[in-house]
Amino acid sequence: MLGEVRPIVRWLFWPTSLFLDFGPWTALRWEVLFFWLLILGNALLYGLLAVLLRRASISVAVLLLVASWIVLPPSDTTLRKRFGKHRAELEQLVQMANHDAQFTLIGPGVIKTVEGKEYGVREAQSMMSASRWAEYQRLFKAVGMNEGLNRNEKTGDVFVAAHSLGKTEAVATYFGYLYCADGNERRYSFPPCMERSDSADKRRYRWRKVDSASAWYIYEVRVHGTDD
Repeated sequence: MLGEVRPIVRWLFWPTSLFLDFGPWTALRWEVLFFWLLILGNALLYGLLAVLLRRASISVAVLLLVASWIVLPPSDTTLRKRFGKHRAELEQLVQMANHDAQFTLIGPGVIKTVEGKEYGVREAQSMMSASRWAEYQRLFKAVGMNEGLNRNEKTGDVFVAAHSLGKTEAVATYFGYLYCADGNERRYSFPPCMERSDSADKRRYRWRKVDSASAWYIYEVRVHGTDD
């Protein structure tokens, strides 16, 4: 069941689980022992909090609930509504990315080439016209995707993404809209484009097709501290 809870929410309500995720015992497969120790540790931590803060501990619990709501990605319903409103901008981003196929990443402050070279804002603007750079930034802002886009150079699949917390890799959840280009079954691409299933909810990935006739998916990548 804990595997279905996003890491940031689990860590907020179960702080000692950080040790389970990042400790050296993870590699040694001693999870069962430390799982019970961490349950005890969390109980002691909240017990101490209740003693020290007394009535204020209820306020802390409410703040944790509010914090969890803030850091979670938007619901599928919200993302579907946003997609309907900004579909034209999203499709324009895909067309532009396919035209600029020499880049695998185009973001608000960085671009990455198919050779793996990264360039910051000033260098990026020297590699494409100022007007085109500005148009990318306008579209990212319009659709609310502050991570920009990633494009698979071999398939043309495009992920237009945002992140729900910060740039801390161990707790970030990336979400947004994934476009799967027409083509045969893929070996290396985004999981929804490889599997071609309408929906799935796995440890690291979750997706749901926007509608049955669309090539677009709502796509979420969950970054866990234990991922390799």
